[in-house]
Amino acid sequence: MRINQKKKKTYFFGAIAAVFFLTPLVWWYSGDHYPSEIEKRIAGMDNRPKIEPKSDTVVIGELFSNMNPLDEMVPGSWPRFRGSNFDNINHDTIPVNDTWDSTGPPVEWTLTLGEGYAGPAVHNGRVYILDYNERIRADMLRCFSLNSGIELWRRWYEVDIKRNHGYSRTVPAVTDEYLVSIGPRSHVMCVNPLTGELIWTLDMEKEFGIPGTIKGKITPDWYTGQCPLIDDGVAVLAPGGKALMIGIDCATGKELWRTPNPDTLRMSHGSIMPMKIHGKKMYVYNAVGGVCGISAEDNDRGRLLWQTNEWNPATTAASPVLLENNDIAVFGSYGAGGARLRIDYDGSSFSVTVIETHKAMEGASSDQHTPIITGNLLWTVMPENAGPLKKQLVCYNVSDLRTPVWTSGKENRYGRGLGPYIVSGDRMFLLDDDANMYIFKLESSGAVLMSQYSILDGIETWGPMALAGNYLLMRDSHNLVSLFIGKRE
Repeated sequence: MRINQKKKKTYFFGAIAAVFFLTPLVWWYSGDHYPSEIEKRIAGMDNRPKIEPKSDTVVIGELFSNMNPLDEMVPGSWPRFRGSNFDNINHDTIPVNDTWDSTGPPVEWTLTLGEGYAGPAVHNGRVYILDYNERIRADMLRCFSLNSGIELWRRWYEVDIKRNHGYSRTVPAVTDEYLVSIGPRSHVMCVNPLTGELIWTLDMEKEFGIPGTIKGKITPDWYTGQCPLIDDGVAVLAPGGKALMIGIDCATGKELWRTPNPDTLRMSHGSIMPMKIHGKKMYVYNAVGGVCGISAEDNDRGRLLWQTNEWNPATTAASPVLLENNDIAVFGSYGAGGARLRIDYDGSSFSVTVIETHKAMEGASSDQHTPIITGNLLWTVMPENAGPLKKQLVCYNVSDLRTPVWTSGKENRYGRGLGPYIVSGDRMFLLDDDANMYIFKLESSGAVLMSQYSILDGIETWGPMALAGNYLLMRDSHNLVSLFIGKRE
């Protein structure tokens, strides 16, 4: 049978079109492709406002809106990243409920936020969270009632940020007197936590950046992920560039001490963790380029005690955790896995040795959230590139980060391994990417899944949770939700 020339062209171009459209589909369904979705969205193609050129001059914290008085003071505190003891464990004495009906813990209130993964801090009946308003291009520190979710005030300033897989990522730090936040571009605000009155600001990009050098860049590629620390009235920050770490007096904004940075370590997405090692209080930080310990004691605060460049993954988000025998566990993202560091002290000086490293397929790992230690067990949700254990909840003995003690099993995987988890008593609350909540009972040799619930129709539920009093606060990329998990009278 003969086919005329016109039909030949039609068949030819039809075949080409079929190949063009089917090839991406075959490729997509053949694997996970993580982190392929972490990409810049094209302006004008996603219903987002058109970005107009604007001056880069930023007046941090210049604008303020006073909105409502506090309606009711309710108990509970989660004053910073990982809670009061930096362990991501709720230490409030208010008991948590044991069971709920099929709908799960009741939703007390829900707020719509700008896109991001910033978690809340809670203190004196108030919830504090960073929120980037894309419509007016403003970084906002917002204050809400823990009881009702009504907004009390917001302190904000205009700053241009190009969307890079979300905006805000950090958790503020709050005490009775001070509230400190770090915005997406390393802008620091210190305000009165009750009134929102501005006390001082700091532009770490301008103050500590070294122009024209990669190592002098302050803000990481995916914006600031470091959560601020307030220690005895001093804001402790790790800018990188011209200073490895600094201490700022919260009352005056005066720099009290500065740790030199001769190796030009850079700001990572992890946070500073206070630890006591060999009886010495220190700030431990996993920067881009190395891990360091800096004195946190009055007689030599800010002095570099030890540093290693042997563990230096390209990206790290999880913060260091203290194990046993003066060992520290550190973690890298995207397959870098983890390492065990041993800190020694000879009576006059400290030293550090990297005694073990392992890839994500070989031992305890975390792409995003810092593991939790209960007793002698370290709990983590394994990343997508962890082989057979990928996306499972796994625990290890702190003495052996390679051999799992317990795993949730291949039938029980949790999103992409990026969701948060938090502990209260013998209960762990774990979220997957889609805001499904799993509640485990923790035991000495593993965990038992007690219940699971669909909390909301969410996406990218990656922000850290907070558990304060009767309330568990969680968020997805656009919503902050308060769940009542206490026992009703």
